[in-house]
Amino acid sequence: MFNNTLKLTPIIICICLCFSCKNGANKSLQIKFSTDSSTVLISNIESAALLQLKNNINTDTMYQKLVSVLATPADDDSTSMEREWPGKLTMKEDIVVFKPDSPFLKGKTYLVETQLNMSFGDIDQVIKGKMRTTMNFQQQLLKR
Repeated sequence: MFNNTLKLTPIIICICLCFSCKNGANKSLQIKFSTDSSTVLISNIESAALLQLKNNINTDTMYQKLVSVLATPADDDSTSMEREWPGKLTMKEDIVVFKPDSPFLKGKTYLVETQLNMSFGDIDQVIKGKMRTTMNFQQQLLKR
């Protein structure tokens, strides 16, 4: 029995570390326009994800799918749907920058969705058995 416990110990430690890896101040993800509204800036990214982004964002095309920007229809337009606004992700220090292929339109609202900082739950939820079974995208509406 003691031998089985020793085999499970690294797995338990790994699970606990994965769920407890949060920024020291538990800051939430911040999504906003740059001061000139030409790019979208995403900050307060968890350190483990930030390291992966810095190492892979320029070489692995799948990292470009972590953030999507959608142009939303006007309030009085019930026939249109959200339309993806194409662009490219880059890193600027500890911030992910979404630079659109064409400029954002003034007066338009954009929905930014990202998979960054998503989790099934924190360590307290794991201990209490209250983890979610699905992960929700981080979302932010930005008006230009």
